[in-house]
Amino acid sequence: MALLGVLTACGGNDSSTSQQTTAARSGKEIYTSICTACHGADGKAGTNGAADLSKSNLNAAGMAYIIENGSLSGKMASYKGILNQSEIQAVAEYAAALKNQ
Repeated sequence: MALLGVLTACGGNDSSTSQQTTAARSGKEIYTSICTACHGADGKAGTNGAADLSKSNLNAAGMAYIIENGSLSGKMASYKGILNQSEIQAVAEYAAALKNQ
């Protein structure tokens, strides 16, 4: 038990960094499996009227809203009930990062 306390105390910041890395990896994995068909691996494909994510004005919160609820135009379906909130957030963060590539 003492070892657990020492490891927890020493690795406080590493844990949050590790969680962020895991979330980003999960977001990429989910994006690759369900988003690339329309948005492409780099977010620029625009297939079936999909938005070019590299030029999007949305931040991760805005993208999460659209992933969860679908687009107003109806071109993108809602993933509510398909992805949980953590997965939606991870995908949104990954998709938002495509603007910086």
